[in-house]
Amino acid sequence: MLTSVPEKKFLDLHRLRFHYVDWGGRGQPLVLLHGLASNARFWDLVAPYLSAYRVLAIDQRGHGSTSKTTIGYDFRTVSEDIAGLIKDLDISRPVIVGHSWGGNVAMQVAYDNPELLAGIVCIDGGLIEPSSFEGATWEETSKAMTPPDFVSLKLTWASFLERMSGTEIGILWGDNLHTFLRANFEIQSDGTILPRLSMQNHMSIVRAIWDQEVSKLFDQITCPVLMIPARRLNEASSSGTPDKKQIQADLAEQLIPTSRVIWMEDSIHDVPVQRPKEIAEAIINCLQDGFFHR
Repeated sequence: MLTSVPEKKFLDLHRLRFHYVDWGGRGQPLVLLHGLASNARFWDLVAPYLSAYRVLAIDQRGHGSTSKTTIGYDFRTVSEDIAGLIKDLDISRPVIVGHSWGGNVAMQVAYDNPELLAGIVCIDGGLIEPSSFEGATWEETSKAMTPPDFVSLKLTWASFLERMSGTEIGILWGDNLHTFLRANFEIQSDGTILPRLSMQNHMSIVRAIWDQEVSKLFDQITCPVLMIPARRLNEASSSGTPDKKQIQADLAEQLIPTSRVIWMEDSIHDVPVQRPKEIAEAIINCLQDGFFHR
């Protein structure tokens, strides 16, 4: 049975101190990877539904309570982080579950370490490849993916929490909002907040996403891959022409030897917060029907 409050733990690796939360549990190990500018507590709503399994969630480098290094945000290095953590913690053939950027990281780990994993799950991620679309430029992509400048905003913790509480995502988080945001932001000496992931490190990851070209990994990934992309109703083309995410999902399903796609319809990007039970059930169903043991 998973604990109601995960245990906070640390591991020294690659000259960094990595923070992770350990939900306990037994059975198939699941290693949960958050997305860009998030943290391990992103999984707080999903983890309780995975009580039959061994569940760990990691703060990736630069995020949450893990070391704030200014280097190493390319996919190969981040992949080495995750593989190193799995080996040092003696986790036998886990399934990596990655959201957004974390899904792309999971793809890279599977590509770099073909014998390490039982499989991966990519939740509205693993398909992110902005450089692949006709007419896309780095300049436009970097501008679109630049986060708010919290230095200029000068928000206090109280004002930020009040602002977030009224948003769609804040309402979905409910009583867990405080815990998630507090793991994502630091309160400065003047009372204002700043993200734990610096602007410089955030943009280093954006550049890595641009450079990765994840689709080039697909046909070399030997472990089973469950993809759970999300979309709103208005993202479906009225003309019937596939959108960019649909094109990437179709390509991945075609090229990855063992793959499955489950669409989360009318869902936001942070679908594990919106529909934690459905996400857990999709993973559990694949575990129970032997998908990850082929």
